[in-house]
Amino acid sequence: MSRLQSRHLNPPAVLVVEDNPLIRFTTAEGLRECGWTVFEAETADEAIAILQADSPVALVFSDIEMPGTMDGLGLAQWVRANRPSIRVMLTSGRIQPEGIDRSLCDEGPIPKPYLCHTISDRIRHHLRLSGTLGPRFRGHDSSVAD
Repeated sequence: MSRLQSRHLNPPAVLVVEDNPLIRFTTAEGLRECGWTVFEAETADEAIAILQADSPVALVFSDIEMPGTMDGLGLAQWVRANRPSIRVMLTSGRIQPEGIDRSLCDEGPIPKPYLCHTISDRIRHHLRLSGTLGPRFRGHDSSVAD
């Protein structure tokens, strides 16, 4: 199977970056139930290590407020500078969209709490726009909430 055929049959990977373990687990499992391949990171530093290892990540879904050397906005800047083909969606329980530089992310911040199937739909939308997601991948909705 060629790489192009594989791209159209298999879901691209999503990297979920969230410092709260319960939210990270629930989100990652919900996205897996929707058909996505999911990598997980607790901090932006862990996320960068995953991305530098050439993991097949097509989209980063990250919380904004996190401990470590950088927050989700810093991670979004790093992704834009170092892996510009990767899409970025941000989420926050506190920060409003007006406070975000729109060039940093494709969407967000998406307010918490959110439904995983809603996030899955938004991921599908952004990856289809970028041409990363083939038309054959449908995934399926999940009612897992976070």
